[in-house]
Amino acid sequence: MTDKQAPEYKRRLSDHIVDAFDMACHQGNVDAANGLYQTLEIVLTNQGGAGSIEKRQNIDFIHAAAAKLMVLKNQQRAA
Repeated sequence: MTDKQAPEYKRRLSDHIVDAFDMACHQGNVDAANGLYQTLEIVLTNQGGAGSIEKRQNIDFIHAAAAKLMVLKNQQRAA
């Protein structure tokens, strides 16, 4: 197996939560997606704090998750 074929390794808990969140959204499970989003907020808050600096280059995933959850909730209300 070459480096190009090696699976991506995610070491942050938040990365795993986002993966589970995406799966819940894909399956249309609003309750699970909502709980996972809240868990993501808790994890990111605990990692931060006064004087902490976010080292990630791209944090757009947080905004994308919030938007995805809003769409899912709106779809559920419309059904």
